[in-house]
Amino acid sequence: MLKNTFLHIPGIGTVTERKLWSAGFGTWEDYFRMCHACTLSPALKDRVTGCLNDSVTALDNSNYDYFEKLLPAGEMWRLYGELRGKTAFVDIETTGLNAGPNAITLIGLFDGLKTKVFTQGINLDAFNEEIKQYQLIVTFNGKRFDVPFIEYVLGELPANQAHLDIMYPLRRLGFRGGLKSVEQQLGIGRQGILRQVDGFMAVLLWREYKRGNKAALKTLVRYNLEDVVNMQYLTDRVYNMSIAGLPVPVAPLPEPVKYCLDDMPYDEELLEYLQSQITIR
Repeated sequence: MLKNTFLHIPGIGTVTERKLWSAGFGTWEDYFRMCHACTLSPALKDRVTGCLNDSVTALDNSNYDYFEKLLPAGEMWRLYGELRGKTAFVDIETTGLNAGPNAITLIGLFDGLKTKVFTQGINLDAFNEEIKQYQLIVTFNGKRFDVPFIEYVLGELPANQAHLDIMYPLRRLGFRGGLKSVEQQLGIGRQGILRQVDGFMAVLLWREYKRGNKAALKTLVRYNLEDVVNMQYLTDRVYNMSIAGLPVPVAPLPEPVKYCLDDMPYDEELLEYLQSQITIR
């Protein structure tokens, strides 16, 4: 879909992009081949030509940050078809809402094949090397939360890497609310009491772990990884739903399948206990 995109060009909005598609300029290659027939004004035509030349260079150099700077947040899904096999789905757990040296308790990552966890006091710093392997990261509300935390604690993410915050394309499609709410709207859920775990419960689980309860860390990890594997399912759905109404032929992704975490244990009794303590308060 990226090579079908003209929306990142300054001066090109959704209406003009559709006019270009309807006029036969379905891809960048079409434009370069037939630009003599383009009816845009000379000034806009020059801008389109220059920006597409820059786009080809950015793509050749794997500089996907170039497109993130130009595309609206709700249209960042367009990079996903190009980068699906080079994507890291990322979610963090923290001690609170304010960034600080020890604010991140763990980071969960899913690459479409396997999950990885980076935990404070164990291997959190290893995230810096791991994230360099990917050309796109996907988060939910990560523009405002996850990425600022990560960059405060661990330093900036790789310069050429792009960031798709899937919350914005979901909103464009009409899906509102938090991650678990959107999951339910799209027909996927979580097992048992895991449906009730939220950010506050994650803080309590971390405190339990720091008191010596190893089962609390396993439970926190399971909760976190539910987020990252579900993000892949949601991103696949967003991509397919977004291309469905376009007047250009774009191949859909395979039917989304939720990655199974059933073999990853969690302490249901601990969650029930913590939930009771929250209710009492």
